[in-house]
Order: sequence, then structure tokens, then C-alpha cells
Amino acid sequence: MKKPLILLLILVAGFVPIAAADTTPAPIKIAVKEFPPLVFKDFSGFCIDVATIICEKNNLDPEFIMYSSVPDLLEAVESGACDLGFAGITITAEREKRVDFSQPFFESGLMIAVRNETISQITSIGSAVFRMIGFSVVLFFVGLTVVAHLVWWIEKDDKDPLGFPAAYARGIMDAYWWAVVTMSTVGYGDKRPKKIGGRVIAAIWMFIGIIWFAGLTATLSSALTVDRIKHGEIADLPDLYGKKVAVIMDTTSEDFLRYHNVRIVLTSSFDELLANLKEGRADAIVYDAPPLMYAAKLDPTIKVVGRMFADQRYGIVFPNTGAEALKELFDIEIMTSRINGDYQKIYGKWF
Repeated sequence: MKKPLILLLILVAGFVPIAAADTTPAPIKIAVKEFPPLVFKDFSGFCIDVATIICEKNNLDPEFIMYSSVPDLLEAVESGACDLGFAGITITAEREKRVDFSQPFFESGLMIAVRNETISQITSIGSAVFRMIGFSVVLFFVGLTVVAHLVWWIEKDDKDPLGFPAAYARGIMDAYWWAVVTMSTVGYGDKRPKKIGGRVIAAIWMFIGIIWFAGLTATLSSALTVDRIKHGEIADLPDLYGKKVAVIMDTTSEDFLRYHNVRIVLTSSFDELLANLKEGRADAIVYDAPPLMYAAKLDPTIKVVGRMFADQRYGIVFPNTGAEALKELFDIEIMTSRINGDYQKIYGKWF
């Protein structure tokens, strides 16, 4: 009896349609925040690429949702509006009280950026020189003209080959030439005054030339010195004290500078942070190294200075409860990507 029953079951099973395996990707909402080059406004960047590869390998369909600030991103994950948060979010003890973090996927730190005023340095030196010359150029040409005419009038003599021709056109040109070479203390000797009046004028003119060129040299030296002091005053962390330093509110850079009693200017976005620096509302800005270095690479008016400080580690954000399996999946994939080279390829693309 058993054999016929088994055969009957096999026969019936052959007519029962086998349900196809469901291969539809499972939707997943990922909170992101602009953080170049990890996350850009157009949903590209290092984090976007890493998350996309992980989702593709695990049959997940990611929907990236942009948030304007770190608190908003954390709130979205904490409330369940998003399944996870993936950006340059620093792992801190305070944040660990609210959300859970994956293993670190990126190591970074804070850096300082200032206005790159290399071009301004050249301009400021040039301006100082032109201010000086511009201020005295009228007096210089008036003095040159007066001295040239006086010397020509006193010394004009067609008989002396080293004198000044009596004809005005030729004589005054020679007198101007003599005044210039005398003032510069070159003194070629092709023309020279012989009379007492001419020599007195020549002596006075030489002293004026010495004073004028000494003033020019002093102006150049002081411009260079002041310029070096001015543009080299912020080179590292200790130089921030007494300066206006812009930071993005509710970030680790704000916490760090408040702890060290640095005078800060609060901004709400990365664009506003850069604008404060470029428009002179802040002497420097402090933020995470990756976006600052990327901004300096694209914008020659911004310069990153000093060393990296306040080491940080970025982690993927998960809810405190209910996402253990998802967190484990991403932890495993991050470790795997470091081993198989996928991580290095993506890193090389953006850095």
C-alpha cells in the first residue's frame, strides 16, 4: 500500500506548479547628508558608491534621502523614517546613546582652512609700491623738470662738449638725462655742471634722489614683512585663539572648538561655511578633512593649513534596536570590500 501511495503523491506533485522564487529587490531607505566628496547633492560620492555596491550584492533597492544636517539625519534613523544613515558621521559617545554605529568605514580628522591669498600678497606689495610712487610721482616730475631747467639755464654752453647745448630742444633733453642719472647716483659723466650754481643744484638733487630711493626700498621691505606676518598668522591649531573661526553647528568641529574656548561663528551648511571664509566674515574655518581638502582642490582661493587633529572615525548609522541583522550585513560587506579590493577602487575614484 505504501508504494502506490508514494507514486500517487509524486504524480500529483508533478502537476502542481512550482512557485517561482521572489527576486524583487527589497526597498531600503538610506539617509545621507551633503559631505563632499563622500556625498554630493546629486547623490554621488564615496558613500553613495559603497552603499550601492553593498545593496546590489544583497538584493536591496536603495532610496537615498538627503538631509540638511547631522541632527536631522540622526533623527530620521532614530525615528525609523530611514533604515540607516550613510555619510561622514563621526562616531561619538554622545551619539551612541541615541543610535547604533557600524564598524568604522573611514578614518579622518579635523583640519583648518584659510583664504589662499598668494595672489593678494603680490597685489598688496604692488599696491604699496604704486601708492608710494603715485603719491610722489607728481612731485618727482615737477622736481625733475625744475632741476633740468635750472641746470640747463645755468650751464648751457655750446663750446663745452660736456656742457649743455644752448638750443632749448637739445639742451633740455640733455638736462633731463643728466637729472635722471644723477638722481639715481649712476652719474655717467657725459654731462656735468661746472658752475657753482649748477653744482649746488646737483648736490641737492643727489640728496633728494638718495632719500627717494631709500623710501622706496623701505616701503618694499615693510610691505613684504607685514605681508608675511599677515598671511602666515594662521598655520596651525594654536593660531586660532583670538581669531573668528567658522564651524557648522551641531558638529564635532563645534564641540571641539567650544571645548578649547575658541571664538566661533556658527553656520548651517557647508556652502555657508565656505562663504563665511571667502567673504571675510571668518578668519578661518574648521571642519572634517575630506570636504575641506576637496574644496581646496577645486577652489584656489581656499587653502588647507596645518596638520590633521582630533582624529575621527566615520560609521554607518542604524537604529538602536531592530536593525541588528542589517548592521551585521553592512559590517560584513565593509570588511569584505576591503579584502577583495572594491573599497580601494572606490576610494581611488574619489580621493
